[in-house]
Amino acid sequence: MNPIYVLLMMLFLHILDDFHLQGCLANMKQKAWWVKNVPPDPKYKYDWIPALVAHVISWTIMVMLPCVLFMDAPVALVVALFLFNCAVHFFVDDLKCNRMAIGLVEDQLLHLSQIIFTFLVVWKIPAMMA
Repeated sequence: MNPIYVLLMMLFLHILDDFHLQGCLANMKQKAWWVKNVPPDPKYKYDWIPALVAHVISWTIMVMLPCVLFMDAPVALVVALFLFNCAVHFFVDDLKCNRMAIGLVEDQLLHLSQIIFTFLVVWKIPAMMA
């Protein structure tokens, strides 16, 4: 498959997952939502974390799916990129949703950078190893 089609699929799946499929996770990944909507109780203090992790895993699977299906990448590389993308997406979304340090524009530019980086690594590394 043409690599450009893979990149376009990655971008489309990013839009689908980051905007349309989050559902309740869009709210639940924010500390402020828990403070506002859940009775004050220490046991809920960190419940935003699993919500953010669920979104991060969903997004990473969606964005990397075209690479896994249509490009020949070693499993170790896919696993390393999966963990990298999960960590970066968690950090970026936490900056936007909880720390209020960046806005939506910066958030999306960072996610697009992740996608392009992932695509280039999956596309070029196996070719360089051959």
